[in-house]
Amino acid sequence: MEVLVSWIFSSEESSKVETEVRASLKDDPQIKLEPERIKIVEHILDASHKQLFELLIAGFCCTFSTLAKQAFDREDKYKKAAFSVSWMKFLANFHPGKRTQERKILERLLANLSTSSRDDVHCVVSVIHALLYEIIHEHVRLTKTESETAGDGFNGGRCQLSKESDDTLFRYCGAALQRMIKLRKETLAGKKGRGDLSKQRKPVMEQELQILKHLVRKDKSDISSSLKNLDEGNLVFPRDEMITFLRSVDDEVREFATDSNLRRYPSKFLHICQNAVLNNETLEIDFRLLVVSLTNLEDTDAEIMVGLFKDLVSKLANT
Repeated sequence: MEVLVSWIFSSEESSKVETEVRASLKDDPQIKLEPERIKIVEHILDASHKQLFELLIAGFCCTFSTLAKQAFDREDKYKKAAFSVSWMKFLANFHPGKRTQERKILERLLANLSTSSRDDVHCVVSVIHALLYEIIHEHVRLTKTESETAGDGFNGGRCQLSKESDDTLFRYCGAALQRMIKLRKETLAGKKGRGDLSKQRKPVMEQELQILKHLVRKDKSDISSSLKNLDEGNLVFPRDEMITFLRSVDDEVREFATDSNLRRYPSKFLHICQNAVLNNETLEIDFRLLVVSLTNLEDTDAEIMVGLFKDLVSKLANT
């Protein structure tokens, strides 16, 4: 189990896994068994779907790392069994009718593909699932476990910061989204003081605005009573689906907020904390997965999503 946990998710590692999955998928015996499965694989590996396929594999990798860590942290002796069960259960996220991010990305990948049987699609996903498990096993390296009681390390001397409530996270994110939307609307409208907008930047900003609008809650009738008390009709709140991502951002901020880090960076603490969150590749992938699952925008440029991620997270990390 320690071997599994030693594999650390990153964009670089995910890219390596994606390359090997791509190279192995067509030659898998289960795929070659049926022409329909070969057709599905050729479709999802097509160059036009490269970005979506990379995102799909990144989601697999991120989940693998998370489930391995959760299993390793168990107090009992059934760590490996717990991981195996949770890893197999993860496949259910791709079943038809599921409204998971994974299923939505798969549906985007399968768009414009002539009708394929449910069993053949499930077989292809299962092969990817199995290949990824095998590939990561080949990549892992045993690492030394860091001491949880390191006196002056990153984990030492933690400040007693409590988790923010969901309502607080919704307020912070809503305020950030409102500022981001306002800036883009006013800039696109040519409002005085917003600066000139280049021809190259204009279509990028238009797409950013489209994405941001998809992240905003349209119906505020079912928000909590505390948020209703604050809202007089003009406040913006994010969609419920964003809470997991917002909680992860909050966790990362609290992870950095230790007494040792405050002593080490007394004048630059907030700036370095912000950078620590901005450079978190797992959060970036989570945000991209979230955007793809919540929008109907085709072929959204990865750089645009990364730019929005950095803009939003920099605001959240400073609150």
